[in-house]
Amino acid sequence: MSEQNSIEVFQDLVLRPGSGGLSAIRHSLIAHVTGLWSHAPDAEQILKRNTVLDGDVIAFQRKADASLPAAGLTLWSRADGYEVSNIVPREMGQLGYTRYNALLQEFVALIAQPAADASGFSVDVTSSNQSLEVVASPEVAAALRQFSGAANKSTGSTHPADRRRWMRFLILAHRGGQDLTPDFVARWLREVDGWDDESAHNLSIQFEFAQDVLQAYDEDGRP
Repeated sequence: MSEQNSIEVFQDLVLRPGSGGLSAIRHSLIAHVTGLWSHAPDAEQILKRNTVLDGDVIAFQRKADASLPAAGLTLWSRADGYEVSNIVPREMGQLGYTRYNALLQEFVALIAQPAADASGFSVDVTSSNQSLEVVASPEVAAALRQFSGAANKSTGSTHPADRRRWMRFLILAHRGGQDLTPDFVARWLREVDGWDDESAHNLSIQFEFAQDVLQAYDEDGRP
């Protein structure tokens, strides 16, 4: 079992305007580009032509170095500010959680926070890790921990006692799972509680199917 109690997730960044409004955010961000980062107006035009999203877009690019790959970072405007819609690699297949978050954190440290200090807008960054208790109620989280901690990890939920605990978790998750997803269940079982990839994947499929069935049962309206 892992000593950690959470899984790594993609961080979100939202920039909320002060008295200067959205235009102040744009102008200040562009004025504070530094280091390997640069403003990418050509990328902005391409994004505006190729998407149906409304609002303003601000694009930045970062050159590669020994620590991080070349990447592009995009912010789209929304009603209450700008948010990072994506960070994409320019010379490799996928960034993964760690590189994605490292790029976002560097952008915040070098550009967004200095720009905010100069112009009076706020910078909100979510955590790079998410615990089970964030996406599920305490009762649901406890039920999953009880199942996982007691289960025979080589047989999954097939043992009668394990299956009872698993069924209890599925029912509780339906009632109050909040933002619990099959992907989160699989990753939590694998990365936090030490299940192998195949077993964690199979349990996540069972979880998804059970939630769909229970939801359909509720919507059917019959006893």
